[in-house]
Amino acid sequence: MRENGPMTAEHASPHPVTIYLTRHGETTANAMHLMQGWSDFPLTRKGVEGTKQLGRGLAGIRFEAAWAGMLTRQWRTCRNALDYSGNAQVEVGVDPDLREANFGSYEGHPSSELMRTVFGDRNYSRLAQARAELGWDAAARLQDRIAELDGRDALGMDLDADDRAETSAQVAGRMTTALTRIGREREEAGGGNVLVVSSGSSIEMFLLTIKQDREPIPPFHNNSVTRVIYRHGSFEIDGEIASTEYFERGLA
Repeated sequence: MRENGPMTAEHASPHPVTIYLTRHGETTANAMHLMQGWSDFPLTRKGVEGTKQLGRGLAGIRFEAAWAGMLTRQWRTCRNALDYSGNAQVEVGVDPDLREANFGSYEGHPSSELMRTVFGDRNYSRLAQARAELGWDAAARLQDRIAELDGRDALGMDLDADDRAETSAQVAGRMTTALTRIGREREEAGGGNVLVVSSGSSIEMFLLTIKQDREPIPPFHNNSVTRVIYRHGSFEIDGEIASTEYFERGLA
């Protein structure tokens, strides 16, 4: 799937970079259906095993570099995926810009409760339901509504402005900054594959900026992978978004 238009021979990079943009493994917040954002919930036992399974599914792919957000769930997923894919020698770089979207005062709240708050009487309990009815940018609309509510302190919480919910544009902006830097550095070093572990909302906010069609983005399951090609400062999606192919392959 090419999202940024055809790449001519004149502009083709001699050192293409393939970013394996990955969502972290299952956390305690995922298991309890809580909004976690910047909150640092750990992987569950099942989540730890899932990251190892992902690694086994990635076996045979040589990673030249690896990056994760600053949250424990992101770093541990990346480390385990490397260790179990034959890439144990690769160090994990940490970039705070790869962390999950901030939900501000709504951190730790039940996701179903927040969906009702944001979308009113539509009675959504999961983002997947909202996507199906509201369209391709439902996640961005959710994030912006959270930011709006938190910006006017709807819950009456004593939070500094810097700790309140981000807009979708803020999330996409920092993700683009981080991934552009990662892609450029790897391109200049000779190209190759880079494993990057982030979180579902942050990955989706980024993909919405490079995705040209308006088909709904599928749910981002734990350990799902989206391949993104970086060339000369631009990105294109390569294959299925939020693919569980590697995770499933690791079960064999």
